[in-house]
Amino acid sequence: MKKIIWSLVSILILTSLMLAGCTAPGEAPAAPQAPAGDGGELAVGIVLPTKDEPRWIQDETRFKDALSEAGYSVEILFSQGDPAKEKQNVETLISKGIKVLVICPHDGTAAAASAEAARAAGVKVVSYDRLILDTEAVDYYVTFDSVAVGAAQAQYLVDHATGSGHPLYLYAGASSDNNAFLFFEGAWNVLQPKIADGTFVIKNSAEAVALKDKATREEKEKAIKIKLINILMIL
Repeated sequence: MKKIIWSLVSILILTSLMLAGCTAPGEAPAAPQAPAGDGGELAVGIVLPTKDEPRWIQDETRFKDALSEAGYSVEILFSQGDPAKEKQNVETLISKGIKVLVICPHDGTAAAASAEAARAAGVKVVSYDRLILDTEAVDYYVTFDSVAVGAAQAQYLVDHATGSGHPLYLYAGASSDNNAFLFFEGAWNVLQPKIADGTFVIKNSAEAVALKDKATREEKEKAIKIKLINILMIL
């Protein structure tokens, strides 16, 4: 079990790096080698959010290739943005005897029940890309540095802005996706001073305007989560 877990986590990290464009040009990371699952049973079950976005189709291919090369059997199911379908997918994989569940939840809170069902069945749970919330049943969490991604996006705007009064429209993502909060936090760290000094003027959210003087982390932690939920609902 430990060999499966560590091999899988390594594969997940490598996949994340590939998606982030962090591998050297022309250099493909080698998948970790490990023995196959016992008795030909399904070793790894993976639940991804949708088939309708190229990123997840790329993940499907990379996971299948890497896990097969590492000697593990794998089945990958898609939830098509439906938490109920996601739960059904997890139950299906558990019934097939998986040892490890990798899940990128459509709704981080709704996925808690699936994680708990997997743990009750003795399955290790890896939350991939998006964090499963409100549960102790997540064994590993593999993701990008979403705060840094948000900061990089915002820095691009700052670097290309001259003068003042530039209209700024804030779009943060789904409130069910924990990454939306992290992206926004990273972006806000960079944009807030430039909003406060008038370089940018927020045009689409009174809730965000109310945050423009919240510069410190302590202030943001008290205000940003509450306000961002409202921003997400408005947008």
